[in-house]
Amino acid sequence: MIIINFKAYSESIDWKARELSKKCQKIAEKTNKSLVSVPQTQDLRVCSGKIFAQHIDSVEPGSHTGSNLAEGLKKAGASGTLLNHSENRISKEEIKASIERCNDLDLETVVCAQDPEECEELSQLEPDYIAFEPPELIGGETSVSTARPELIEEAVTRSEVDVLTGAGIKDKQDVEKSIDLGCKGVLVASAVVKSEEPEKEIEELCEGL
Repeated sequence: MIIINFKAYSESIDWKARELSKKCQKIAEKTNKSLVSVPQTQDLRVCSGKIFAQHIDSVEPGSHTGSNLAEGLKKAGASGTLLNHSENRISKEEIKASIERCNDLDLETVVCAQDPEECEELSQLEPDYIAFEPPELIGGETSVSTARPELIEEAVTRSEVDVLTGAGIKDKQDVEKSIDLGCKGVLVASAVVKSEEPEKEIEELCEGL
């Protein structure tokens, strides 16, 4: 699995989000690989292919102004969500409640963790995946698979659910290394979203699966 986080980059909002998700869908169908687009909430309805939300709150329908309601995001096209990304950290209690809400609605959950210890702790909440992303390497030039491969191995060993990894992932070799270390896939953002040739970048990443 390759999860492409659109974040809030200017290169991936509105019609640009739509076009990038179409590229992901096209390559997924061509390669028979699992590709997930993760656009901003307001762009979910214009995107296609497999789509995750960037965040879901644990609230149920009601008076919760400003919340990301699970039912609404599912109706908008999301089939899953990221939770606890390093740029949007939430409490363990909120993670647990959000996972339970998603389970009720058959939404997949990818819970982000910053170190192997947290991978172990959060995996006990039984999300579908744990995403190991050392925050100091996110958006950097050096990938976690190059800088700290031993941490990936430890994260995989300690987690009770399947592990994905991210932080600096940018090419086929990074994906291959992550898979060799026991991961089921990767998270990537700027390497694709900010690329002048995102389609080419996505295809290369798929070759590493």
